Amino acid sequence: MSIPINLVLGSGGTRGLTHIGVVRVLHEQGFEIKSITGCSMGSLVSALLVGGVF
Repeated sequence: MSIPINLVLGSGGTRGLTHIGVVRVLHEQGFEIKSITGCSMGSLVSALLVGGVF
C-alpha cells in the first residue's frame, strides 16, 4: 500500500544532495509523492525527479 504525500524541498546546494537521499528513502518506505515543489536547489531536484532521472 502506498502512502500519498506532498513534498516541499528547500534551497541550498548541500540540501540538494540530501533531498535526493530523502526521496529515495521515501520511495523505499512505500510513500507515493503526489505533488512536489521546491525553491532554488529544491526546484532542480524536483525537476530531476519529475523527469525520471532518479
